[in-house]
Amino acid sequence: MNKERALEKKQIKEHVKVRIEKSQPKQQILEELSQLYKDKVTIVKLLEQTPSKAMKHNFRMHNYGLAVLLAVVLVLNTILFFQLTWGTIIIDSTTALNVVLSAIFLTGVLMYRIEIYSWIASSAVVTLITLIASLYYYELRDINPLLFVSLSLIVICFILGLLLSVKLCPSRVPKTIEVDIDGIEKINKTIYVFPD
Repeated sequence: MNKERALEKKQIKEHVKVRIEKSQPKQQILEELSQLYKDKVTIVKLLEQTPSKAMKHNFRMHNYGLAVLLAVVLVLNTILFFQLTWGTIIIDSTTALNVVLSAIFLTGVLMYRIEIYSWIASSAVVTLITLIASLYYYELRDINPLLFVSLSLIVICFILGLLLSVKLCPSRVPKTIEVDIDGIEKINKTIYVFPD
């Protein structure tokens, strides 16, 4: 990527952020920035990944709930990490990874980073599969109860993360409009607009 394009992307990102903070509708931002910049793909992508002020307000309690759950998971995983007997490498490494990921996810959720929500869901699935496989493979009988509490909270985080990833930044929807062609005839044209 050349310097000019990188600079343009940075400017687009700043424009999108400022305009969304001013509660400007995404469709209006798209139309205005498309006249200023050539890179319409970047504008659309940034608008799709940035929750509007209204959506942040509507789902703030869900987001705070997810942040609290992630904080609890972080604390439980940290406690569990220090209680490990370091016998099974899979459980030990999974717990260590969960401590790091929980901290990263918590920060991303507090900042409304939309890509984090899908990573939360992926992490929950991977953790669940890893733990079940290691329990089966090592035939472990004496398992720390914090592991299951933490896992159940991760599953709740999975559900909330998926919900918020869809609700905070809804996909653009098709809309049919009539377009005049040289004042002679009208045709229907499908455009994609932001619902918020």
